[in-house]
Order: sequence, then C-alpha cells, then structure tokens
Amino acid sequence: MRMLVRMVPWLLSACVVVRPEPTPPPPVRPAPQPTGFVLNVRLGLPPYPGSVALKREERGGSSEAEFETRDALEPVYTFFHNWLTSRGWVRTRLEYKSAATKVEAVYQRGAERFKLELDQQGRSGRYKLEIEF
Repeated sequence: MRMLVRMVPWLLSACVVVRPEPTPPPPVRPAPQPTGFVLNVRLGLPPYPGSVALKREERGGSSEAEFETRDALEPVYTFFHNWLTSRGWVRTRLEYKSAATKVEAVYQRGAERFKLELDQQGRSGRYKLEIEF
C-alpha cells in the first residue's frame, strides 16, 4: 500500500489532458441583396439573379455597382439588356472590349440616353457595372 501511495503522484504526472481544438467559425459570405435592392435607382435596375452585391454608389442618376456571380459575361449582359428593352429602352450602340471581358452599350428612350459599361474583373466572378446618364 505504501508503494501505491508513492506511485500516485508519479502516475498523475504522466497523465495528459487532451482538449479538442475549437471549431473554426464558418467563412463569412456576403448575404444576397434584400428585396427591393436596385443597382441603379433612376432606372430601377434590379441586381443580376443570384448575385451578391459588394458595392453600390449613386450620383446624379448615374451609378457604379460591383457584384459577384459565377456566370459568364454574356448571360449577365443579356439579363440587363432584356430587362432594359422590356421597359422601352433601345440599344443604339454595342461594343465588346478587352478580349470580350467588357461590354459598352448605349441605350435611349425618347430624349433620355445613358451609357452602360459591364466589366468582368478577370475570372474572379466579380463584375463592375457603370451607368452614366
């Protein structure tokens, strides 16, 4: 018994407490835009479906917006073009630039006219949309 009493401190010193690593928090992902969010207030232009808005600035009817989507340039531009033409806007000029990663178009309805620039930021899934009245 005496031997056991002497061994207890030695046995306890050999014990190792293992604590599990804390679970890392999930990555922060921007939330989709709230209902009613628009990329350009003057036009009432809605965001591209399923996209995530990163930035939006308005100044005198013109705007600049940045958003993310996994879709290619063509369907993104087609969405905006179809939305605009369904509201009476007529495209008067269309130009693809920078190896088809940028679209510039001019739209007109009556006396109103604006320039739309849609720029795919590399292959990152980020887009920049500028509307200039």
